[in-house]
Formats: sequence, structure tokens, C-alpha cells
Amino acid sequence: MGGQSPEPGDAVTPSKVRAYLWINSRFYLGLGAPRTARRYPHCRLRAALGHSPDQVRAAVDQYRSGGGVRSINFRCARVTVPGSDCDLFVKEFPSLRPLHGLERRLRCSRVDRSWRAGHLLPRLGLLTPRVIGAAQAWSAQTGVVEYLVTEWMEGVVPFPELLKQTPADDRAPLLEEFARHMRLWHDRGVYLRDLVKNVLVTGTDGARQYLLTDLDGLHPIRWPNRSRLLFHMRQLAHWAKPLSDGEARAICAGYLGDDSVGLEHEILESLS
Repeated sequence: MGGQSPEPGDAVTPSKVRAYLWINSRFYLGLGAPRTARRYPHCRLRAALGHSPDQVRAAVDQYRSGGGVRSINFRCARVTVPGSDCDLFVKEFPSLRPLHGLERRLRCSRVDRSWRAGHLLPRLGLLTPRVIGAAQAWSAQTGVVEYLVTEWMEGVVPFPELLKQTPADDRAPLLEEFARHMRLWHDRGVYLRDLVKNVLVTGTDGARQYLLTDLDGLHPIRWPNRSRLLFHMRQLAHWAKPLSDGEARAICAGYLGDDSVGLEHEILESLS
């Protein structure tokens, strides 16, 4: 770098280093995720503190049987727990590749990563659907399949859908607001490759809240450097297309704030 000062977005500050070390040490060592464990025939469960393993098992059994399923997407569903009005969200993680089996044996499977991240992000002041439990089931027919159970969030909208519904005159403030949250996530050591797609939004203008989901893709070890910053900016521009000059500048203003000198021109060129 030859004496050049760090560019905005790349600057290594003590607070960034502390955030980076805090989340990585807990995420990869499996710390900070209190739970109650229980083993059944062909099934092993973890329940977050304050929740019963039986509740987790009931939700997974409902998902596997197809009963009580009120809405479903690819390998995930909203289910109603028998004997209650409680709706939960169940996501399935089958073992599709040999790497998945190795990750499971090393206790860093996709469910393990989601479980840990679901407990860590709220401690960083970041929102995500509350984790209820996790399960690992196995049979001769399906092999090992893992499940994550979280609360069901009523009234949330994926950010790309919200963007499509937003009138043209209101898009720039929304994009600037999202970019501010993106900067917050990055500054706290949180990196999701499919960031824009994996954000849910609740509330209305002036009181919106942004929740991170699909936490099995969380990669805290990846410091958001310039290339990754531009990658996420291009993601945001992709979902917002066609992007006006004013909207592109709003994204820069939201992410860079007063540090726009040096990167803004490069980002604007990247987004065009």
C-alpha cells in the first residue's frame, strides 16, 4: 500500500477489530448458545433456554408428516404445534454432499452455524427471528437430516419484495436506509454472501426494522474488504434495477456517510 491511508470501508479501527474477534471466537468455538439437549431414538434435539425439547420435536414431526403445515417453500415451512396456537418456522438441511457430513462431525454444520448465529446476533444489537431449537434425525431412507426451528414472524416482507412495491419517488430513501444497515452489519463483523435476499423487513416508513435470515450462510471470518463491499453494492443495485443516478448516490451516502471521498466514484461506476 506504500503509505496510502485505508480507503473507507476497508479502514481497520479498534472497534472493528474488537467486533471481529468477539463474533469469531464465539461463532467458531460454539460459545454463547445456551441450550437443553435431549436424545430420542433416531433423533437428537437442542432447545433454546426457555423452550421445551418436546416443542421442537413436535414442530419437526409436523413438518416431516406434512400435518399442520400452513405454508411451505423450498425445504422450509410454517407449522402449527399440536395442542397450541403457536406457529413456528422449520427449515430443513439435508446432507447433499460429503462436505456436509464432515461439517456435521466437526460440529460446524449449516444448522450449527445458524444456531450459533441466532444466539450471537441479538447480543450485537442485530435482529433475527428468535431461535427455538434444532434437531438432527436419521433413517435408512433419508440418511441424516437436520432442522432449525425459529419463531414465525407475522407481517414481514423480504427486502427485494418491499423494493418492488415501493413507488419510484420513495426508492432512494429506502435504499439509503438499507445501505446504512448494511454498513452496521459489516462494522459488527457480520458478512452474508446473499445479504440483500436474506433480509426481512417489518414496520413502515420511519419505524422499519431489518432482520437477518438464512444464517447458515454467515461468514464472520470474511472481513468486508473493498471487493466484498462492491459485491454487496452490486447486489443491492441488481434488486433495485433500473437504478437512477440519485438512487446510486443514495446507496453510497447510506453506506459511506461522510467517508464517501475515494470510494464513491468507484461504487457509482460499479453500479452503473
